[in-house]
Amino acid sequence: MLSVEDVAEHYGLRPDTVRRKIRAGELDAIRIGRTYRLNWPDVWACEDGPMPKRARIPRYQHRLLCKKTIAGALRVSVRTVERWIDDGLPTRNVFGAVRCNPHDVADWLALQGVNLPAEWWI
Repeated sequence: MLSVEDVAEHYGLRPDTVRRKIRAGELDAIRIGRTYRLNWPDVWACEDGPMPKRARIPRYQHRLLCKKTIAGALRVSVRTVERWIDDGLPTRNVFGAVRCNPHDVADWLALQGVNLPAEWWI
């Protein structure tokens, strides 16, 4: 089970935002005492993207990246990342914010002929 802080880190949001989404019913959680706990399937259900299959579950537990983070890590402009998204870079929309799984970014860029070092997003 995940804490609010774990989910906030995964989405790249503040914990207060995650709590607000839970209270609004946009994110399913179990309340234990004064804290909320969440399951991965409930977290992924809020992402506008495919639900991970068994073999890919660990891959989709990584922190999602915003366009600015991707641009900084790869030393390109945010506009370049936006062009990649327009060209088919897979995204996961979270409460209206565009986020990308780092593995999806690496796979997509590899198909475009761009070689990245392993764990480039850390």
